[in-house]
Formats: sequence, structure tokens, C-alpha cells
Amino acid sequence: MTSILPQFAASHSLGFVLTALTICVVAGWLLAALLKASRNVKPAYRRYWMAGTALVAGLGVWTTHFIAMLGYRPDLLLGYDGEETAASALIAILIVGVPLALSAPVVSWRRRAALGALSGFGIGAMHYSGMRAVEGCLQTNSPTAALLAFAIGICALSAARGVSVFARSRLATCALFTIGVCGMHFTAIAGTVLTLQEQAGIRTGQNVVLSVFTGVGAAVLFLGAFATILTAKRFEAQERAHSAILRTSLDNMSNGLIFFDAEGRLGLFNRRFLEMCNLSEEALSVGQSREDLLGAIAQSMAWSQDRRALVGARFDHWVTMDDGETDEYSTSDGRILEVNSCLVDDGVVLTFDDVTKDRQAQRRIEELAFIDPLTKLPNRRALQQRMEEDFHPKQRFKLLLLDLDRFKAVNDSHGHGVGDKLLVQVADRIRTIVGPDGFAARLGGDELAVLVYGDMDLSMAIADRIVEAVSRAFRIDGINVGVGCSIGMCCTDDARDTTELMQRSDVALYESKRNGRGRASCYKPGMLEAVMQRQTIEVDMRTAVSRGEFYLVYQPVLALGEDRVIGYEALIRWEHPVRGLVSPAEFIPIAEETGQIVEIGRWVLEEACREAATWDNGLYVAVNVSAVQFRSPLLLSHLTGALVQSGLPAKRLEIELTETAIVEDGQQIAHALANMRALGVKIAMDDFGTGYSSLAHLRDLPFDRIKVDRSFVMTAETDRHSAAVLRGITHIARELEIAILAEGVETEGQLAFLRSIGCDAVQGYLVGRPERLRKDTEIAIAASA
Repeated sequence: MTSILPQFAASHSLGFVLTALTICVVAGWLLAALLKASRNVKPAYRRYWMAGTALVAGLGVWTTHFIAMLGYRPDLLLGYDGEETAASALIAILIVGVPLALSAPVVSWRRRAALGALSGFGIGAMHYSGMRAVEGCLQTNSPTAALLAFAIGICALSAARGVSVFARSRLATCALFTIGVCGMHFTAIAGTVLTLQEQAGIRTGQNVVLSVFTGVGAAVLFLGAFATILTAKRFEAQERAHSAILRTSLDNMSNGLIFFDAEGRLGLFNRRFLEMCNLSEEALSVGQSREDLLGAIAQSMAWSQDRRALVGARFDHWVTMDDGETDEYSTSDGRILEVNSCLVDDGVVLTFDDVTKDRQAQRRIEELAFIDPLTKLPNRRALQQRMEEDFHPKQRFKLLLLDLDRFKAVNDSHGHGVGDKLLVQVADRIRTIVGPDGFAARLGGDELAVLVYGDMDLSMAIADRIVEAVSRAFRIDGINVGVGCSIGMCCTDDARDTTELMQRSDVALYESKRNGRGRASCYKPGMLEAVMQRQTIEVDMRTAVSRGEFYLVYQPVLALGEDRVIGYEALIRWEHPVRGLVSPAEFIPIAEETGQIVEIGRWVLEEACREAATWDNGLYVAVNVSAVQFRSPLLLSHLTGALVQSGLPAKRLEIELTETAIVEDGQQIAHALANMRALGVKIAMDDFGTGYSSLAHLRDLPFDRIKVDRSFVMTAETDRHSAAVLRGITHIARELEIAILAEGVETEGQLAFLRSIGCDAVQGYLVGRPERLRKDTEIAIAASA
């Protein structure tokens, strides 16, 4: 070092060296400013800034070189060829300045580094072309020094443009430019040896011209630097003002926002975008490439390579979307972002709206629309949609409609809270039986549905399992709750569409209930027609009383001991204006199901009492009362009203009820019977011997008469068992002091047998058929007295 410095001082004028260094630093600073401006300026004006950049960089290198050469070897009188000198200036602009200018808008660091390396090579090319302009001496150049000089220039400018941190820093760019230019020049000069030749041809004025050129070049650079400083400061002041306003607006946006320019570099971003990506403000900077942006986000969010590649592909899609187009993106942490694209003249703006809560609310609404909130089963709407989807093309499945038996009793006795918990447990049992291949839904209340994809055997097996599972007791809030289940099913083969499928399954369900509940029934042809017929009967029956379509017939009761008629049983008939005579066996069950029997029964009581009141021989009238009437609180008022309106003594009215009615609600029936007996009305048990016959009923309930079912009478002559039953019943009735009446007597032999065993009275076709009472009948009644 101690030997190099004296040699350098001996071969260089320090004043010129410092001037050259100053020129180089100014050119480097000016170049950094112009590169930044060229990168951020609008594309329409960029070519002007790039031209200025190329000119400043080329002149800066050329001026530095020749000012340094003016101070080199002051002991020698050196001359310069004008054309060669001008050519070196052109080389500096083209090979040094142009690559640097072209690197300004480039996003890829590799391409920027390559352009920087070319500029570094251009510095060497300019140096040696400038050295060729030297006249009056011989030059000897060291290859090693030349290679080292080229390497310094190439490495310095390649780093200045290729390394993003250096490229964004004005100070780093200026320093590396200065190192590249000065390092290349003085390294190359150190390896150059000049040998003085004859000075006759050298003109001293050439150095003056060169000095003028370099002085002008220096002046241009300094004036350019001054103008650039003023422009940059004014531009930066305006930019700061606009940026402050823009930043305030952007940072108060609820959406994240980023802007990419035409070259794909980051031009703008707001605080909300940083928050969405979990980034600090230092992580992003204007001018970053999309790759750098993705890298920063990937590092912050700890993405895998696959995730980064996926997001990169989505970014490629977003920046190419049409203006106003939207896309949804699910983040790695479960958020949902709605991405909107807005195209501008020099790039694209992407906004990111966090719509996670909106989508969750939307999904919740959809769940409420298709899921039953209590049982979490699909609801009626979901069932309808599923059937519509699977019905076309015609996929074979069975629709099972389920209805819980005795569910209302659970609600009434334990409250709706227990009822709701019961529905949840029922749904769980059904869900387990149906499994993943089936489909269970709640239609509302205690109605559920199941779709079974399979043949009839599988469907019936699942239906039976559901009936069995629901029949098992449920443990709810420490109490055991029991219900049952009725099921109706229909196959897609038996229906034209989902509406008909639902209708026919409902018909099958009705059939299950009508046949005793707790069972599964499959739709069969004719069921729907039968239901429609029942519905027609139900509708027509509502106006039958007011239209006078009902009438009563009376069947006589013969006392065997006195051999005379002692009363009549009133039986209802319906003469339909279109259908003709409708059998009681057809319309009475429907009336009981719909509750119309209460009003019809009132009319029967009133009509029978009114008719019996006209009999002046003390005959009684018997009226059948169904279990539905006994459960109605109106029965007693209907009975007393009929007696009062007709004036018939209560002892001449006999109420008949079946033993089945007693079993259904024995306590309530017993209370009603006691009230009737208190009025003086007689009570008879009808159809004794069938259903749920029990001697306890004869012991505990206040009966005045027992009516033995006709099935025993019809076989008494030929079946000793029937005969024994009749003898036993007659004996028990006599001991209990209850009158016994045998129904269905049609032959003299039957009548003789009943006389022989001591039966009190008989009724049947042999005695008289049920008929309307005419005048001659009334005369016969009076005569029988």
C-alpha cells in the first residue's frame, strides 16, 4: 500500500481525480433518481425518463473517464483523436446508459441483473475505446488488469440492478455505480503502460478541446442534477400530499386493496390488506414484484409450497379477470375473501372483502331452510328437493311416512318440553336404523318421513324395525315415556310424480291407523279411491242432518215370559240423494273418526225420544251410543235435552254401549253411566261375549240389560259350546238380577232354545225387521199393550 499510493500520486493529478470522482458520484446519484422516476412514472411518459437516464449514465461514465485522463501522466503531452473520443461517448450512452434505462421497469431480478452486467461491460468497452483516442504514445495493457477491471464493472452494476434491496436504495445505487465506474477505470489504468513517441504530430490545442468537452459534460450533469433535485422535491412534495390523502382514504377502507402496475409490480396497498395477510408495514414496499409479495405473505402465513403455488395461480387469475369480475377465495385459516378486479389505464386494482360472516349467515339461513332446528333432520323442503332429484330419472325408492301414536297424550300429560325431547330421541333412533344410505326427515309436529333405496323386502324390514324401535320406552327427565308409530309407504313405481307419491304414502298411513296403529302398511291399488269415497261421505254427512237425509228404523224386542213386544231399538239409516241407501257400517266409523257422531247422536236421541213419546203403552226405546259420544262432555246435555223436549219419561229410554267402549276409557264411561242412572235412564251392554268380555264389568258397572251377541245365537242349535255360553250368561245375569236379551233370532228352533234356558227377551228377524214406524205399526204397538 505504501508503494502503490506514491506511484498513483506520481501518475495522477489529484485535483483531476477528485473532480472525476465528484462527477461520478453526482452522476450515480442522478442515475438512481432517474431510475426510480422511470419505474414509477406513467407508461406514457416513461420513454422520456428512460432516454434521460441513458444519457445521464453514458455521459457520467464518459465524463468521469476523460476528466480522470486529463489528470493522468501530467509529465506527458497526450493528444486525443476527436472521432475516437466522440465514438467513446456514443458507446457509453448505448452500452452503459441504455441497458440501465431498460432495467428500470423490469420486474425479474435476473433480467435486471443481466442488464446491469451488460452496463458494467459497457463501462469497460467505453474505457478502452476512449484509450484508443490517445495519441503520441504506445499503449501496453495488462490482460489481468483488464479482466479484473471488467469484473469490477460487471459485478458492481449487476448487484446495483439485480439485488432488490440495492435497486430500491438511492444511496446503494449511487455507491455501486461509483465503484463500478471508478474501480474499472483506475484498475484498467493501473495495468496500462504508456511509452512516449515523437511529439511532432501532437497539437496542444487538443487537450483544450477535450477539456471543454468534459467541462460541458460535467456542467450538463450538474445542471441535470440540480434540475432533477428541484423536480424531484416538487414531485415528492406533491406525491406526499397526494399520498397522505390517498393513504388516509385507503387505511380507512374496510376492504383490503392492492394495485399492480402494467409490469406486475406492487404500486399501492393499504393497512387492511396488511391485516388480512398478517403482515407488518415493513414487509411490503412499492415496486415489489408479485413473486416478492407472495413470498412475504407465504412466510407470514407459514404456507406450504403447494399452498403458495395454489395462491400464485389464483393471483394470476385475479390480475387477468375482466373489469368488475369477482372471485371467492378460502384462506388457510378458514376465512372467505371476495376478490374484485378493477382495470385502470396502467394496471389493475384488486380489493379483498372478508365475507366470512356473511357466508356463515347465508349457510345458517340455508340450514334453517332445509334443516329442522329441533331434530337436526332434513325438513319437508329438503325431502321434497331430494325426491325431485331422485325421481327423474326414475330411481326406485320407497317413501315411508311416519306418525307417532299417542304423542298428543305425552304433550298433554308431561308438557311440550318433554314432547320436544321425545322427538329428538325418536329422530336419533330412526337415523340409526336408516343409516348413511337412507334419508330421514321431519315434516312437522310428530310427522316424519324416510326414503329407502331398495326393494320391498328391505323397505318393509326397515319399517318394522322403526315400529319396534319407537315402541320401546324412552327415558326423558327421569320418567319413562311410551309412544307408538304408524307407517304408510309407497314406491316410485306406483306414482307418477312426487306429489302422487306423497299422497299415496299418506293414504297407506291412514290405513295403518285405521287398522289399529303400530304397524306399517304399503299402498295398494284402490286405497286412494276408498279414501276419496270416505272423504266424500264425510263431506256429505255434514249436511245430511239439516237436509233430512237421516231417518230411524225400529226393531222390536219380544219379552219371552209375556210373549209380547216390550220395546224397540232405534237404528239410524241414511238415504243419500245420489248414492241411495248408505249402510251404517260404512258411514258410522267415518262419523266416529271425524267426531260428527256427536251431532248425529244428538239428532238420534231427540228423534227416538220424540217418536217414543207418542207411544201410549209404556214401551221403551233403545238407542246406541258410541264410545266417542261417551268421551264427549255434551252427551249428558244431549240426553237430558232430548228427554225434556219430548216429554218421554227417563225410565222408557235405554242407552246401549259396546263392551269395547268400556275398555277404551272405563273410568270416564263409569262416571257417565252413573250420571245417566241418576236420571233414571236404563243402561244395556251391547254385543256381550265379543271384544273384551269381562265379568268385572257386570260386577262394577250399573247395567240393566245384557244383549248377547248374535254369533252365539246363530250357532246355539249346532254348537254345544255356544249353547253352554248362553246358559252360563243367562244364569249369571239371573243371579245378578240383570235382564238378558239375545240378538239375531231368526228361526223357531233358536227361539225355543232361548225359552228353555230362561232368556228374558229376544230380538231378530223372526220377531221383526228394522222398519220405519207407520200408522198401522203404531196400531200394532197399541194392540200389543
